[in-house]
Amino acid sequence: MKIHDLQLALDEVFRLATENPRGRANADFGTLNEYTLGLGRYSGVSPWERHRNGDELLYVVDGGVQITLLSEAGAEERELIRTGRLVVVPQDRWHQLDASTGASILFASPPESGAERTGDDPRHRK
Repeated sequence: MKIHDLQLALDEVFRLATENPRGRANADFGTLNEYTLGLGRYSGVSPWERHRNGDELLYVVDGGVQITLLSEAGAEERELIRTGRLVVVPQDRWHQLDASTGASILFASPPESGAERTGDDPRHRK
């Protein structure tokens, strides 16, 4: 058993993110089954990503983040996720986070081997 101090980790990622020019930092909590557990502090817009091997859980610990999900047909679904709210991103759905005002997110992500990321809108890729 390993116990994590979420407040201590939150303070640390916040400190590290302020030192990072990209405004981002992560704390790794290990794995649950094959999922990576962690806490991230983010500012700005993430690359587009999808996970071919499972759903992704995102819990906003503080701040707010706008998540954009793309349907299989390419239609956008946008939602503002604020402190205390949780979202499950379905497997194989392209998504992008916009944390313009900054956000700390507790996450459970499927193995990295199934992740795909791009800086370009995936609807315009060939």
